[in-house]
Amino acid sequence: MSVIDNYKKVIENIKSTCKELNRNYKSINVVAVSKQQNINKIRSLAAIGHKSFGENRLNETSEKWTDLDRKIAQLHFIGALQSKKVKELIQIFNVIETLDTESSARKLSTLKSQNFKIPKIFIQINIGEESQKRGVLPSSFSDFLKMCKEKYNLNIDGAMCMPPADKNPRKYFKNMQYICKKENIKNISMGMSNDYKEAIIYGSTILRIGSLIFGEREV
Repeated sequence: MSVIDNYKKVIENIKSTCKELNRNYKSINVVAVSKQQNINKIRSLAAIGHKSFGENRLNETSEKWTDLDRKIAQLHFIGALQSKKVKELIQIFNVIETLDTESSARKLSTLKSQNFKIPKIFIQINIGEESQKRGVLPSSFSDFLKMCKEKYNLNIDGAMCMPPADKNPRKYFKNMQYICKKENIKNISMGMSNDYKEAIIYGSTILRIGSLIFGEREV
């Protein structure tokens, strides 16, 4: 199947899942994870009107996405956020989904005070409390959110998580939903190719889907 056929199938699945839940499917944004994918596949998807794409490496994004391509896309940064690269990232990406350290929050705040345009910012939550993964621990999220808002004057637009790969994601999605509701976070980025239907059940508004749309990575 082509990228377009794959994409249309995903959208139909989202629509049917939302219908069962009495949710408006238009409340869900699909971020097509285009990291390590051929630019021609990406452009074919953009040509039918899809706008949101996810990348995790600054160098790859700079090389792959021309200024012209970036004008018609909404680029989400979904890689590990390093404070030393924040200045470059905010000039390319429209959304940063992976804020999880005070040093990066401080850098964003400094750039904001210098009148740089700051993208939408999501805080990454380590929802499974996994030692090998980045993200703010669920128990620390409230304090981290408060610090970002009050100490660094940042607007926080959402939260993102990745549940443990080898476990049923439902309890982690449920906890994520609870945390976000408690802190009045409206935008929840959770759910990927293998678990996006479950994520919709627990209130996800952003799905990060790569292989189901593009196939296996080429690089």
